[in-house]
Formats: sequence, C-alpha cells, structure tokens
Amino acid sequence: MSAWSCPHDLNGICQLVSGAACDPGMRGCVLHGKVRFANEDKNTPRKPVKAGQPPEVPAPGPKRRLPL
Repeated sequence: MSAWSCPHDLNGICQLVSGAACDPGMRGCVLHGKVRFANEDKNTPRKPVKAGQPPEVPAPGPKRRLPL
C-alpha cells in the first residue's frame, strides 16, 4: 500500500481545474482515467464541483409504469 499527495492540491482546491474542490479522479484531474480506486463510486466520471459548494445530487429519473 502506498500514499500519494497531489502536487496540484492547495488547501483542498485543485490548481488545474480552477476553483474546483480537489476530488482525485474527477474530470481534469491528472488521475482521471489512469487509475482505479478501491471505492467504486470514484471510478465513474464526475464533474468538478466548485470549492465551498456541496456536490449536486442527481435528480431522480421519471417514474416508469409497468405493463399490466
């Protein structure tokens, strides 16, 4: 097991994706698409989130009716 520290992380703010909260593996991150994380949620493409804002929760899709 090893530890890694991002050189582009400055106090939790990504310096590559201007104004985004540091989230390893997000789009624009040097790790995006190059590594797999143990947490499967981190392996899906994610949009950067502005620093200081909570991440958006996707709205539920339309309800589907089952055929009778």
